[in-house]
Amino acid sequence: MVGLDPQERLVFPLDVAGVKEAVSWVQKLSPFVGVFKIGLELFVASGPKVVERVRKAGAKKIFLDLKFCDIPNTVAGAVRSASELGVDWITVHTLSGEGALKKAVENAYNNLKIVAVTILTSLDRADLMQLGFYGELARDPRELAFRLGSLAVNSGCDGIVCSAREVARIKEAFPQVFTVVPGIRLEENDKKRDDQLRTATPYEAILSGADYLVVGRPVREAENPEAVCQEILNQVEAALKERNKESQ
Repeated sequence: MVGLDPQERLVFPLDVAGVKEAVSWVQKLSPFVGVFKIGLELFVASGPKVVERVRKAGAKKIFLDLKFCDIPNTVAGAVRSASELGVDWITVHTLSGEGALKKAVENAYNNLKIVAVTILTSLDRADLMQLGFYGELARDPRELAFRLGSLAVNSGCDGIVCSAREVARIKEAFPQVFTVVPGIRLEENDKKRDDQLRTATPYEAILSGADYLVVGRPVREAENPEAVCQEILNQVEAALKERNKESQ
């Protein structure tokens, strides 16, 4: 998205077990991070109250990443509840289908943005085949991500979650939606074979068209998290300059 500063593009997942630790991370990283993500671990452990605590600690935007995947009426009710919490983004999985995605969009208010998840970055071709996807959709995850992203856009979703490998095609086809890219690793040799398989560096992801980067472990496990955040922002700034140069 045009006009976003590097700091606004960085999403930090609060993948911790309790409110106290979450608040500590927000206070530490709020000068560097534009969006703080509350996922399943923290939300299940602490409940809705964590949203207000994170906001009061200094979070500018809150991304509630619960990946709703259910029948349309259930998704609609969950989105209404998320709207009441005052969060900025909520995730709905595209595999819940067009009906659920449309219900999510219709029932969002208080400026809540619906962000559609395509394929988890922990999945590869073998996983997709095991799940029943065949042919081109299994051979090339980019094709499946694009198809699911198209469904999300046609359903009225505001953003799409995908890996850096799929983001270029999605962003080119649908420039009006924002893209959120997880699986970010700082260097090529830092792309460990953990549960994130389709990874990229911040520079690579932004250059490919990512609007927002979700960076967790590289920051959380660092001796100096603030320094790592600054390194990420430097890569983002360099990639944005390169993107602007290419577009001229």
